[in-house]
Amino acid sequence: MGIRATAFNVLGVGVNWEFTKSDRVIAQQVMDFLADKRVLTIGRGRLRSDSEACLASAVQCRQKLSEHLDQIRKPKSDLRIWLRAIRQAFVDFIEAGGADGERFRSDDCGETFNQALADLREQVRQETEAVANRYHLVGLNLPPGHDRR
Repeated sequence: MGIRATAFNVLGVGVNWEFTKSDRVIAQQVMDFLADKRVLTIGRGRLRSDSEACLASAVQCRQKLSEHLDQIRKPKSDLRIWLRAIRQAFVDFIEAGGADGERFRSDDCGETFNQALADLREQVRQETEAVANRYHLVGLNLPPGHDRR
């Protein structure tokens, strides 16, 4: 935890402050959160019928990553750069599905969905490995990104 000054009082010679989370603590919270996301961790390929649940999970991940980004005080922090890249992977997955996931539902073989899922996992794997190495954390144990059933 760090301390951040929030206000200074010149005549009263006072300082207001608040506790801030360290980047390492935020990184650990992100790892813990992502480690439990089925869109990343269950199975090597998913059925097309799972696309709605995966999209909902991706939206939740994107929102949670945005919340964590708001906690990082350093504008050019490595963690900020990595979390933005991870969040972008979820955005790309959501966009691949189209409005309300219609591209995933209209794909007869599920190839569009499974390719988007594989790409998501690979991008998240690369970024979380960098975060884990930088902050000496246990990384995510994601299934290989491009494996199929």
